[in-house]
Amino acid sequence: MPQAMPYDQLLIALAEGKEQAYKQLFQQYWSHIYGVVLSLVKSREQAEDISQEIFTKLYHNRQQLKGVQDLQSYLFIIARNTSIDFLRKKVLTTANLETLIGYFQDPQPLPDGLLEYKELDQKLKDAIAQLPTQVREVFIKSRVEGLSHEEIAKELGISVFSSKTYVVRALQRIRKFMESHDELAMLLLLASLVAQQQQFH
Repeated sequence: MPQAMPYDQLLIALAEGKEQAYKQLFQQYWSHIYGVVLSLVKSREQAEDISQEIFTKLYHNRQQLKGVQDLQSYLFIIARNTSIDFLRKKVLTTANLETLIGYFQDPQPLPDGLLEYKELDQKLKDAIAQLPTQVREVFIKSRVEGLSHEEIAKELGISVFSSKTYVVRALQRIRKFMESHDELAMLLLLASLVAQQQQFH
């Protein structure tokens, strides 16, 4: 079995594309990267896929490793950021946002002692509040008050098509707002709530 390379030699050998160096990198750091990813995405299968993707990217971008001073910290940042990107794409979908808006319209009180729930509720309210006036009015009547597009059209004197269009625009703008305020804690809470809601549907 080949002897493990010292740290400096490992980085140089990686940059040169040597297979032994890549194998050593994989053996030394797989469990570290996998552990970070798993702690965030909560799925062994997805954690394995994401970890493999990270090592593939490391190989393709191996020239960048030459100047890395602390490889473990460098890999931690990559694993964390890749996991956050995955959560963002998975959680911040139109369907999930509609599920969450419905969740917070439930008259039942939010879980005791969970400030994060209140913060998320407020972010959703802020996202709705920033909508243009008529878009917001139509959206609230549709998704909060539960009116049909026909009822909204009659009440506001607009067409059914306009009502549907306003709701689509509202969801797009809410999604963009949430994407710009998607701190890790919020993403994890969103993922948890979506999973809970899907269990009951």
